[in-house]
Amino acid sequence: MKEIKFNPIIGRLVVVPNQYSEPTPDDPIATKADIRQFAADTEYETTYDPQMLNEVIDSLTVKETPDNTTIEEGVESITEKV
Repeated sequence: MKEIKFNPIIGRLVVVPNQYSEPTPDDPIATKADIRQFAADTEYETTYDPQMLNEVIDSLTVKETPDNTTIEEGVESITEKV
């Protein structure tokens, strides 16, 4: 199975010798056929768990200010000019 990685120097996907190799300037650019075959051979588990997604969103959402003032949900507009 071919291994494909992104080469940030040239901004392209390249075929690398193995999964532990970093891209080098000598690596060939991956063709569409290479990418399709890599996608078909590589099966990543993708599951959608709404509860986990909600937990992540909640963990990233600010609920209080540093002085423990509760933030009201909704949209505010600032009209005071400084």
